[in-house]
Parts: sequence; structure tokens; C-alpha cells
Amino acid sequence: KTKIAVLLLIFSTINLAAKEKVRNYKEQTEFVETMDKYCSTEVAGTLKYGNDEYAIYKIRYNQNKTMKQKKYLIITGVHGNEPAPVLEIRDFIIELNRTAPVRKNLEVDFLYIVNPYGFEFNERYNGNKEDVNRDLHSFKTKEAQIIKESFDKKEYEKVFDFHEASSKHFFLYCYGIKNKKYANKILQKLEKEGVSLESEYKDKILQAKNGMLFVPFYASEYMKLNDSETIGIYFKGCRNVFTFETSKYGKMDDRRKIIRSILHYILSD
Repeated sequence: KTKIAVLLLIFSTINLAAKEKVRNYKEQTEFVETMDKYCSTEVAGTLKYGNDEYAIYKIRYNQNKTMKQKKYLIITGVHGNEPAPVLEIRDFIIELNRTAPVRKNLEVDFLYIVNPYGFEFNERYNGNKEDVNRDLHSFKTKEAQIIKESFDKKEYEKVFDFHEASSKHFFLYCYGIKNKKYANKILQKLEKEGVSLESEYKDKILQAKNGMLFVPFYASEYMKLNDSETIGIYFKGCRNVFTFETSKYGKMDDRRKIIRSILHYILSD
């Protein structure tokens, strides 16, 4: 058994090394070292696949220990083959570091690129072929463990998870009736800006309608029972939680524009 385990480890290492990287994670995250004005950075955890070691960063905007603040959490890069949110949020954070907060009572945490291996190799899954976004119940993956260990989900009033989907147009996941009002405000804003909203995309038995894919209570409980709880469902104990889905088929500039519009709304509303 020991010999077999060693052979599997060697094969896994060779297989990882043989793949060609599409992106460079270290170059993409170099900006975190420049956070020195309105943002601060800490390492939420580290990962290792083959010879590659990755630090996962938590970036905090407008932390003020002298006053009580609302707290939002923004997550990106859970699936490595969904690049637009990662690219746009990087530039957005750099701007935030240079920009005085409009809302003094709002602190925003960014968990930047949850799945660095997938990001580098443009793959949905992590280095062990696991879907991090279906592991927020059993926490078998190191990535999901970092999410759990780094955040007290009760402290956040709103949580936003940015993804991309194989859909024609933009849509968002809205978890529970209590979140519909805020979701509709975002969708109305995007529609005024000329963004096309999805009404055909299906997720199992659920379907998007006018840009909203509503996730009722029973669907959330079903995923928990099947050991496939997503980030959105894990954090739904917050007052509001949403998953945003730009279309993979759209032009990169258009996808990034949508993401930036949502980010501006989140920090201003």
C-alpha cells in the first residue's frame, strides 16, 4: 500500500508539472503588496499542488476599529475558468486603495482568487479535481477549509460571490425571499445600463427569469443533504447573499463593465 501511495504521488506530481499554465497567479496578485492606504492585506491560507505553492489573500478595505461598521464580503476566483471577475476586481481593489471611503461605516473584505490552481490552468476545479463551490458542507478541500477558518459568516451583513456561467446573458442567484428586493435593485440598474438579462439558463430544476435565478429554501436544504452546499448557501445566514453570473460567451470588456457596475453599487448603496 505504501508503494502504491508513493507511485500515485509521483504520478500526480509529474502530471501537474506537465500541464501548461494559462495565467500567472503570482503576477496577478503582486498588487497586494502595494496595499498601504485604505486597504490592508493578510494571508488567509496557503495551498500546495506539486511544486507550486499559493497564498490566498484576504484584502480589507476601510477597516476602522474606532467605530461600529457594517461588513460586506466579496469572493472571487472559486472556479478557475471564470476570469472576468478576477481581472476586474483586481483593478477595482487597486483603485479603492487610493480612494477615500464614501461610506465611513462600511468595511469590505475581499477573498481574492479562492482557487489559484484553477486560475493558472484555466480549470473549473482545484489541483485535486474537486469543485470547491460544492464543498461548503463537508469541507474536504483545503480551499473550502480556508473559507471556513478565515471568516465568521455571522459578522457579514452582505456576501457577494462573483462567477461566470455558460449562459447567453447575465443573471444572479438570489437566496431566499428576503433578498429579492436588493436583487431587483441591482437588476434594474443593469437593465437601465443596457445589460441583457437571462431568462433561459437552468440549474437542475431552477430557471433564471429576467436575470434572477431564485433559490427557495427547499433547494438549499436539498443541497445540504446531498453534501454539495455552495458558498451562496453556506453564507445565506447573512442578511443578504448573492452569486453573480456574467456570461462566458460575452466580450471580456462587456463582462468586466457589468462587474464594475455591480461593485460600485455594492459600495455606494
